[in-house]
Amino acid sequence: MDAIGVDIGGTKIAAGVVGEDGTLRAQTRHDTDPTDPAAIEAAVIAAVAELRDGHDVGAVGVAAAGYISPRRDGVVFAPNIAWRDYPLRERLSHGIDLPMVVENDANAAGWAEFRFGRGRHVEHMVMATVGTGLGGAIIADGRLLRGAFGAAGEIGHMEMVPSGHYCGCGHEGCWEMYASGAP
Repeated sequence: MDAIGVDIGGTKIAAGVVGEDGTLRAQTRHDTDPTDPAAIEAAVIAAVAELRDGHDVGAVGVAAAGYISPRRDGVVFAPNIAWRDYPLRERLSHGIDLPMVVENDANAAGWAEFRFGRGRHVEHMVMATVGTGLGGAIIADGRLLRGAFGAAGEIGHMEMVPSGHYCGCGHEGCWEMYASGAP
């Protein structure tokens, strides 16, 4: 049975139908406004509906840029999207009637690379993701390290420049402000 993966970033939603072997069967993309959570929800729901047509889909994985709740159902904080203690799975469940899990976007990318990509033959791996933000994932002994808020590998919010540029996370000098697509 296939699954739909949805990547919600600061500027776009990319979604795809993925087979159990990691094969991408179909995909779609929608631009997003990071200041409008309702529009993001509507775009995710529309992308899932579009991709379900013609595919036997059993679940949805939502990869969200930000710190994820320990229950993996919402976003505690997102530096580049207007989410604060945001019940993402609950909000999306009004338009998506499938089992759903929320994961940090870099963690989801790292896990996919570990399972189906270049990392599939190793037990330990670190992956950096560069987009609107700067993220990372850590795999140790074949396990994804999430940390308290699903952000154990979030290298972008490590202070690199004391009293540097102000970051969306509320701190100054974060690596993300110097090595990402952030405006």
